Amino acid sequence: MHSALTLGKILGIPIRVHSSRFLVAALITWSLASGYFPQEYPSWATATYWSVGLITAILFFASVLIHELGHSVVALRQGVPVRSITLFIFGGVAQIGREPPTARAEFRIAIAGPLTSLGLVGVFSLPQLAVAFNPILAAPVTCLGRINLMLALFNLIPGFPLDGGRVLQAVL
Repeated sequence: MHSALTLGKILGIPIRVHSSRFLVAALITWSLASGYFPQEYPSWATATYWSVGLITAILFFASVLIHELGHSVVALRQGVPVRSITLFIFGGVAQIGREPPTARAEFRIAIAGPLTSLGLVGVFSLPQLAVAFNPILAAPVTCLGRINLMLALFNLIPGFPLDGGRVLQAVL
């Protein structure tokens, strides 16, 4: 993808961020800081809204990367090379080097992302109890638990290029 910045490598896979992803991060930060958090936590200072909004946007960015890494780890275990992961305006894509050798491998690779996102729901939901006393800590984890649930469910819609389309193809 053009306009992509390479951040580094994870498991030997180049991690890239398309310039459009920075727009998404700014929009998420703005939306949370000017709408959601002031409505849910009216007593916070303006700087707190923006700080927590930015932290939440960064952790959402990390969640999308982890979702794509879920696909990539399973692809590598299935003997399918992964050329890169690119995060862009609509989410992310793990560019695999070739088609999976079997329908079973295709299914495993496709379902890995949504299952990873569901795992993140648990990761972000468990701390909610521990940090419930502090809304500044609770707000991002609550929000990220919800976002990852939506990400997992949306990706399971049975249409291309979503993971659900690839799952359906593998099943058929």
